[in-house]
Amino acid sequence: MHPRTGQPIEAIRRRYRREWLLIAVQELDAATTTPRRGRLLAHSKDREAIYDRLLRTRVRLPLVTYSENTPPKGYAIAF
Repeated sequence: MHPRTGQPIEAIRRRYRREWLLIAVQELDAATTTPRRGRLLAHSKDREAIYDRLLRTRVRLPLVTYSENTPPKGYAIAF
């Protein structure tokens, strides 16, 4: 994997099941602005650990997401 191209976001999500992810987005779909590729910066089962890492991260387009389509009980996802 070349560091500039990263990995497909969906591949990262599949690799880290039931975890929160912090991804540096490197490629967006031009038509929908959906993140397509990125570099994983952090992953954790604890969402707060991801937000703590986000505060110390200097990337142009950070993405915080959950690896599954449905968030854990007690959480909601807004678009």
